[in-house]
Amino acid sequence: VALPARAAEVISSNTVGYMKLTMKPGFNMLPGQFVTVGNEDLVPIADMFSDVENATANRDMTIADRIDTWDATEQKYVSYYRMTNRQGTSKWWGKDGDTTTPTEDAFEDYGLGAFYYSQSETDITLTVSGQVKSDTTEIEIGPGFNLICNPYPAPLSLTDDLIDWSSATANRDMTIADRIDTWDATEQKYVSYYRMTNRQGTSVWWGKDGDTTTPTEDSIPAGQAFFYYRQSSTPFTLTLPSPVAE
Repeated sequence: VALPARAAEVISSNTVGYMKLTMKPGFNMLPGQFVTVGNEDLVPIADMFSDVENATANRDMTIADRIDTWDATEQKYVSYYRMTNRQGTSKWWGKDGDTTTPTEDAFEDYGLGAFYYSQSETDITLTVSGQVKSDTTEIEIGPGFNLICNPYPAPLSLTDDLIDWSSATANRDMTIADRIDTWDATEQKYVSYYRMTNRQGTSVWWGKDGDTTTPTEDSIPAGQAFFYYRQSSTPFTLTLPSPVAE
């Protein structure tokens, strides 16, 4: 699974803010951490970007910009393409390349991530905005790959004592431990963290690249999407506390 680059600048006032996303040519990661101001409903995909004119629209979905959301249950993508009419006077996000009907879909749940595929040959900027969710976020982690994000305008420390990782599968063998895959935009490669444990099972930590001795001090940046790979067939709920909770 490809997890390409994206850069972000987060600006927030109280619980309302926006995030400028620098989309590189090709694949990028897209977080979905904002909700509609006033009611905390998920922002529809059609209304996600205030500067959507920067996206490449086309009648041919193979050369249009695309958003790929992830169905963790089916372990497959659901895609939305930036479509346009023949005259270029109307543009919309069409589910599976719908050539007539703008989608009314939103992200399936808060705290999920997605891919954005940019057809542009140069960087583009897309801005997402709305209200930061004010209470805790519960993310269902199922077997296999889960495309999720840090949904808050603050780093998510992998050593935060407020986050309960006890349901994560830990092992001395990183090939059978739960894993978090982030993307290094500079090096264009994955950086992986494995849920490690000592021989006695008395100490458990996230080890960068499977570090068998030292817990990582790294954090998931604000709004950063990432993969969580679940080894067990039993789902668990990951609860992330909100840094803007009263």
